[in-house]
Parts: sequence; structure tokens; C-alpha cells
Amino acid sequence: RTEAIKTGDPLDEATMMGAQVSSAQHEKIVNYINLGTSEGAKVLTGGAANDVVNGGYYIKPTILSGTNDMKIFQEEIFGPVTSVTTFRDEEEAVAIANDTVYGLGAGVWTRDAHQAYTVPRQIQAGRVWV
Repeated sequence: RTEAIKTGDPLDEATMMGAQVSSAQHEKIVNYINLGTSEGAKVLTGGAANDVVNGGYYIKPTILSGTNDMKIFQEEIFGPVTSVTTFRDEEEAVAIANDTVYGLGAGVWTRDAHQAYTVPRQIQAGRVWV
């Protein structure tokens, strides 16, 4: 699905994601992707600048797989990058979610109604989406 996201000219109705706001922001995001891979994260998709429109600051939507101690997990990247990790059980998932300085937002995906009720209440974040 991520690879199907069409980047390009924001005036094109088929475009789903536009460019970054500046060269500095573009460079910051690319540096985070490079930092993640240097820390051992695996690029599942994306992971590079995207030259779909000449002269724009485009980045391919990126998914990185790694561990919660990596900087890409602990800092806001403010770009089309997400980091994913695995966990053994609910307790470890909550511990990972709470192992952050910021905790502005969190999300819980489950098919279990009991978890949908109890897990968000254990996460220390400004807002938790279920």
C-alpha cells in the first residue's frame, strides 16, 4: 500500500502526497533515514529521495523496521517516515509505547474489545487513537 502512494504535483488530483516544505526539511528527513539504517534499521519500503517532479523536495514514503532504542523511534521526524517494531506480549507493547520523552500521541490496533478498552489507559500519551 505504501508503494502505491502517488507523490507529485499537489495541483494534480491524482497526487496523494506532495513535497517537503524546504531543502532543509528534506535534508533532515533523508539524514534521519540514513541514521536509522546506520543504527541497524531495515528499510521495508522507500528510504530515499524521490525525483518525481524536477526541482521539488520529495521523499518516498518510508517504513523502517528496528528497535525502540533507535533514534528514529525516539524523535519526531516530521516527514513521510514511520518506524515499526515487534513485541512479545501486551506488557512489552505498553512498555515500548511509554518509553519516550515526548508521548504526544499513540495508536492501538486490535480486534480484541477488552484490549481496545484497557491498553490505551496504560499508555502515557496526550492522545491515544484506537
